[in-house]
Amino acid sequence: MRIRTSILLLLSCLGIDGFSSVSKSRSTFPALGYSRRNNKNERELEFPEQYPATYELNDYKTWKDFGDAAIVRPLLKQTQLERRNLKVAYDANKQGWNAQAFHRAVDGEGAAVILARGRRGGWLGGYNPKGWSSNGGARPSVAAFLFYTTSTGKWQKLQKVGGGGLACAKDDPNTGIWLGADGLVIPLAQKPTLFPTKEAKMAQSFLGTYFERGPERKLSLFPDGCVMELSELKVLVGVYERGEEIPYSGAVLDFTSG
Repeated sequence: MRIRTSILLLLSCLGIDGFSSVSKSRSTFPALGYSRRNNKNERELEFPEQYPATYELNDYKTWKDFGDAAIVRPLLKQTQLERRNLKVAYDANKQGWNAQAFHRAVDGEGAAVILARGRRGGWLGGYNPKGWSSNGGARPSVAAFLFYTTSTGKWQKLQKVGGGGLACAKDDPNTGIWLGADGLVIPLAQKPTLFPTKEAKMAQSFLGTYFERGPERKLSLFPDGCVMELSELKVLVGVYERGEEIPYSGAVLDFTSG
């Protein structure tokens, strides 16, 4: 009898229905009635940034979404910023195209969206789930992604590849944005200057090593070549209440090798 009950319970765990003798076990342990797919979906909803970024766009909007926040909101599906109000923490044209101004604005602010464009082409950028803190080293995350607007004006997201290592490749106070070692690199000037130089506005992008090339098999985020001078650069972060904990606002551990 014990053997028969054990076999029936095993079949039930494997998802084979029709065994009345294990109905009590299912009511006692509701998880036995879930499929593996449902378990995964529930976990993805609870911990979305433990998984690669989704290609789905976000249709949620807050009443405070306007300007730059409204631009990036569709990209934030299944991220910690999906339903959180957003603010522009850093605007290079207002605060300076240098690493000091950048880190003064974004350090400790948690997850962030980089929004940039050149004199030609549409918006492009990336999502850094772990933000910056100027503690040095890398900040890993499999949920990081890059994005750009296609020739038809639609968003295209590019997932992190090769694991979460080097999602934010450098978190050093004397340099700017490094999403992957080469996915989207905007070093910025090391020191403030009266007028920003052309070099301070330069960005480079190579796809395929740390971020996928996407359906268009692009070699770079940029419309022409792998290097481009930016005309705009902004970083948006979440809005938190006073005393509310900001995830990843400090140092993070990196157990990855990139």
